[in-house]
Amino acid sequence: MKGKAKRNLQGFLVRLFVGALALVWFILSLKDFMRGVMAGYGSGEEKNVTMNEGLLYIMTAIFGSLLIIGLFLLLKRFVSDPVKRLSASMEKVRGGDLSVTMKVADRFEFGKMEENFNTMVMGLREAKELQRANEEKNRKLYAEIAHDLKTPMTMILGYAKLLSQGEVTQEAQKEYLGTIVEQTEHANALLEQMLEYAKLGSTEYRLDVKEGDLAECLRQVAAESYYRFEEKKMELDVEIPDEAILSQFDERQIKRIFFNLIGNVITHNPEGTKVKIVMKRPDGFIEIWVADDGPLIEEGLKDQLFEPFHAGEASYTRKGGSGLGLSVAKKIARLHGGDLEYRERLAEGYKGFVLTLPCKESKI
Repeated sequence: MKGKAKRNLQGFLVRLFVGALALVWFILSLKDFMRGVMAGYGSGEEKNVTMNEGLLYIMTAIFGSLLIIGLFLLLKRFVSDPVKRLSASMEKVRGGDLSVTMKVADRFEFGKMEENFNTMVMGLREAKELQRANEEKNRKLYAEIAHDLKTPMTMILGYAKLLSQGEVTQEAQKEYLGTIVEQTEHANALLEQMLEYAKLGSTEYRLDVKEGDLAECLRQVAAESYYRFEEKKMELDVEIPDEAILSQFDERQIKRIFFNLIGNVITHNPEGTKVKIVMKRPDGFIEIWVADDGPLIEEGLKDQLFEPFHAGEASYTRKGGSGLGLSVAKKIARLHGGDLEYRERLAEGYKGFVLTLPCKESKI
C-alpha cells in the first residue's frame, strides 16, 4: 500500500479524542488564567468585570468553534472522503462497470480496502472474460453437435421416406436399410460420447477405481483390435512387459482410452503404416504409447487435438469420427491423475499419443 500508515484508524480516532480533550482542558485553563490576569489589572468596577467576562466567553466560543471545525475537517479527510470514494466505486461496479480502478492513496485501513477493491474488480473482470469465453465455446460446441447430428438424421429421414413410398427394388431396400442402420449407429455413438463427455465434466462423477494389471488390460485391447490392423494392412509391433504392471484404475474407462487411440491410428493413417503399442515404466509412473510412422499432423491442428468438435474439414479429430473421442480420453486420463498428449519423434520416424498414469503406489 502506498504510504503505509503506522497507525490504524482506531488508534487515530483515539488520539483525536484525547487531543480534543486536551484542547478543551487547555481552553478552560487559558480562560482561568486570563480571568486572573484581567482581575489583577482591572479597575475593580463592575462594568469592566462584566466586559472582561463577556470577552472570555467570546474567546472560548471562538476556540471551541475552531476545535469543532478542525475535528470535522480531520474526520472528513481521513474517514468520510475515503468512505464516499469506496461507496461510489462500489456503486459503479454494482451497475456493471468493471473498468473502475481506485487510486490507492488513503491512510489507515482505507488504503488496504482500496487495494482489495482493485483486486476484487480485477478478479471480476477475469471471471467475466472467462464466462464470455466459455459461452462462446459452448455456442460453438452446440453448433457442432447440431451439425454432426444433422447429417445422419437427414440421411435416415431421406431413406425412410423412399422406403415408405414402396417404389424401390428389393436390392435398393437392402441398401437403404443398411445405410439407415449405419447412420443410426453413428448418431447413437455420437450421443453416447456426448453424454460421457458431460458426465466426466461433472463434479459428482466418480471413477470405479480398483487395483489391476494395466499390462493385461492393454494386451486385451490390442488383441481385440488386431483384426482391424489386418483389414487396413498395417504392421503392428506390440511391446508390453510380460510381468504384471499394477495400478489403481477404472478398467472400463481406461479401455475406452486404448480403443480410442487405436481407432485414431487406424482411421487417420494409410494402408501399410507401421504401428507401435508400447508400455514402459519410468520412475514414478506408467507410460503407454500408441504411435505410428504415418504422416505428421498438420501444424495448425496440434494444439486443438483435444478440443471437442474441433471445426475444419481437415481436422484430425473429425475425419471419420465425432471429434469427442480424444477430448473424452484426456478427461479420463486426468481423472486418473495422469495425462494424455501428442508427441512427435517418439522413436525413429514415429509420432503418436502418450498416456501417462500413476503407479500402484500413487493414489487417485
